[in-house]
Amino acid sequence: MSISQLATIISLVSGMAVVVSLIFLALQIRQSNRNQKSLMQQGRTTRTVEIMLKMTDRHVGETIEIAHRNCAALNPAQIWCFYGFAGAIFWTYEDSFLQLQANTLDASSWQSDETTLKRLLAFPAYRVVWRMARDGMGPRFREYVDSVVEDVQRGGSESLGDLWAIYAAEEIAAAQRA
Repeated sequence: MSISQLATIISLVSGMAVVVSLIFLALQIRQSNRNQKSLMQQGRTTRTVEIMLKMTDRHVGETIEIAHRNCAALNPAQIWCFYGFAGAIFWTYEDSFLQLQANTLDASSWQSDETTLKRLLAFPAYRVVWRMARDGMGPRFREYVDSVVEDVQRGGSESLGDLWAIYAAEEIAAAQRA
């Protein structure tokens, strides 16, 4: 075997090594993107669960119920409580909105957030908090929520207690029929 043939073989092996390295790198980048999206989803879930667990605090739960029924009846301490609670929801949804825009959040995750946001904005109390907090939000999210507020069915939402009573009655009736 001549030196030129050996050089050709070495060059061919070297080229194949580069191709294999590029394929491996592409696979690593793909896996890294999946991991990043998974972490974003996990963070979104953690924030949502923390908000829901906060609702189990008796004072917060009572304040939310009053806000849902008649937000004008809140006393100053309840206003702060509800503002903090609802504001946390808006900032959580802004984060999800920005992640969706950056392609790091799955569209189906955003759809569930969007559905909940629309339901919440049917209540005057959340629209009041939105008006108070909106200037602290990014312009694209602010425009988006403003458009949702314009389109939302106002006053048509039942409170959690109302839904509980409706669904409980339906389930009890279904059990009695069985």
